[in-house]
Amino acid sequence: MLKYIIIALITLELVLLSGLVRVPANATIRDSEIFTWDYASISNSQVVCKKVKFNHTNKLLPESSDMEPVKINSQIVNDSYCSDLTKPV
Repeated sequence: MLKYIIIALITLELVLLSGLVRVPANATIRDSEIFTWDYASISNSQVVCKKVKFNHTNKLLPESSDMEPVKINSQIVNDSYCSDLTKPV
């Protein structure tokens, strides 16, 4: 009986140690893109469908920041991409 308790304790120790030592997976976030209705430009009142893409960059931020740096690009696309979205008036 004592033999089984010792084996169980050693197994438990190995499981706990492997959980603490194991390196977490390096998850990567792919560049995301969304489609939205927006004005063609700042001084233009025409509403168009735009593709907005967020690209992660390697720009350094202060260590106190919990944000990740991104670069935002947008371009006008065909209105069919925004057909399922409510167009603003």
